Amino acid sequence: MRPLTPPRELTGFCRDCFLLAREAPPGQAGRPDGRAWEQAVSGLLWRPGLSRRQHAGTVGLFGASGASGAGHEFDGAGHGPGAGIWIEAKARAALSKGDVAVFDMKCADLYKAAARHNADGTRDAAWWPVFVSSEPAPEPVRRLCLSLGIVLCDPKRLPVPVLLRAAAHPEADMDLPETLLAEAVRLFEPTCRPMQARWRIAEDGRSLILALDEELNATALGDALYVQDELTEEVLDYFDRELPGRLESRAADLALQLDRRARAA
Repeated sequence: MRPLTPPRELTGFCRDCFLLAREAPPGQAGRPDGRAWEQAVSGLLWRPGLSRRQHAGTVGLFGASGASGAGHEFDGAGHGPGAGIWIEAKARAALSKGDVAVFDMKCADLYKAAARHNADGTRDAAWWPVFVSSEPAPEPVRRLCLSLGIVLCDPKRLPVPVLLRAAAHPEADMDLPETLLAEAVRLFEPTCRPMQARWRIAEDGRSLILALDEELNATALGDALYVQDELTEEVLDYFDRELPGRLESRAADLALQLDRRARAA
């Protein structure tokens, strides 16, 4: 069976979030200005394949509100034929499990409303919640994101969709350890499923069925964290060896854009 390959729109966005976080110029608090950070992250949605976008600070999702009627503010969203992305962007010293839980709740509320309004259209789409942090995330936050299907981007490690796409490449084992690649495919695939796979809409359109994802037990999540760390080092070493300066150049461009936004704030 061919490994799952996340869409390019998602992997490209997550890669740039990682690079931006690695090279983000610090503000007065030692980290990027919060509003400038949100704007810089949402600005990364301007890429081929995402034909609709909304900027940071917009309430709702492309004009739609959640099932509860509560106004949920997002730090950006993008949508196209291959992927939809919801963004939460944080520039703070320490992320908490509560930050992840609130983001998950907002996405679930909007997803429930979309399923009620257009079950078939929502069922056929593919949405990913993406949490972007300017600071390294602690292990409990990393575990929770993996378990909930939330893509986490921070400056310390390549995001899971980026690594899974690399691992699924037919010639990846020519440059990266074969055992590590196999483990990445096995462990990362369940965490990279879109919202529609996590909350399946029933055929009658009247209920949501939560996937239990038994393969995402505590042991597997711990293994996934280890593989993410190890494969990140291998991929970054590959770029240093075979494509020196490629990632650094892109990161410098992104950091400059962030600095300009901070100065204009």
